[in-house]
Amino acid sequence: MALSTSASSSQHTPSQFVTDEDGLKWRLCAGAAVFNSKNELLIGERIGKPGSWQTPQGGVDGGDKSESVTDAAIRELYEEVGLEHEKHVLLEKMGSEMTAIKCRYQTEGTGSWLEKEGFAGQELNWVVFRCADSDLERNPSSVCKLSGLNGEKPEFSAVRWEKLDWVVDHVWEAKCRPYQVLREACIPILKHWDERCGDLDLSGRWSRDSKRSVDVVEGLVARGLSENDAAEKAAEPYIQSWKQHTTKREWEVTTYDVDGIKPRRELHYPMGDFEETYEGTATIFGGTDGGVLKRCCFYLAAKDADEQLAHVTGTESPRGGREESVRYLKNGELILKRTFSPSLKTDRAVSTEVFTR
Repeated sequence: MALSTSASSSQHTPSQFVTDEDGLKWRLCAGAAVFNSKNELLIGERIGKPGSWQTPQGGVDGGDKSESVTDAAIRELYEEVGLEHEKHVLLEKMGSEMTAIKCRYQTEGTGSWLEKEGFAGQELNWVVFRCADSDLERNPSSVCKLSGLNGEKPEFSAVRWEKLDWVVDHVWEAKCRPYQVLREACIPILKHWDERCGDLDLSGRWSRDSKRSVDVVEGLVARGLSENDAAEKAAEPYIQSWKQHTTKREWEVTTYDVDGIKPRRELHYPMGDFEETYEGTATIFGGTDGGVLKRCCFYLAAKDADEQLAHVTGTESPRGGREESVRYLKNGELILKRTFSPSLKTDRAVSTEVFTR
């Protein structure tokens, strides 16, 4: 089957296309399927077509701008919703046994520019990504840019996460088949994600290596401590014990006093939203008289992790401010990256802590 580039007479960039055994031309397209930790798909509502939702997609450029299907999907993600590969999303780990996910659908009779250019329809090639940004995970509208980038016109008026079954049932009828193909092909991919999350082994007794940790003092100062108090706290022993809960993907975590013996705080980290009540003084969350924290746990793709997988805890303090704690394994060590955002401020304090078993 031939792969060629169209010499477009329209305003569209010349696209690559394939010609089948019957001589029909199919425009080569890339679709970006981004999944969150719940295996929900990122979709956008098309401008001027209320209720019409789909993923970012577009033609695979040819000619002087010739690109691969994967490069095209990465480009479309950026142009249509402002997401950047290796910042907001990562390519999904699909396994060597997985084949390309593609589907052809006809556009004849629609009066579209594709028909005028002599195409029988489009061959949509799916590229699967996984969410790697906690803000995107929790609220895609706060991260996605829908103004159209790289000089492209806006495509969507809104974005959201949605179950794949819902998408298949509600997508534009002419494009239904490609989404059915995506759903079928993603059954093992989504199952593999759940298995990876369940198999991530954070268990053990972990002790912070203060000498190798970075910007911990600055992070504590951002939370209101004096520089002297922050330096003292950063140098203290910090020991935690992680034990897997009876429910996979959930954890029982014990934090010890500086003696490493007396438990100071015992927590259950479930999946999703929950509240934690604490008493007394809290270095991380502020105050001396306790309070209630709004928290959320989930998993994210993480490019720096050994398994490209991290456990995330998001926390909103009753005194203002929000913290994100991202934990992952790297070379047998536990890496904790904290990002603290003071209330009503855009500045973020980021620290990296290294723990050894």
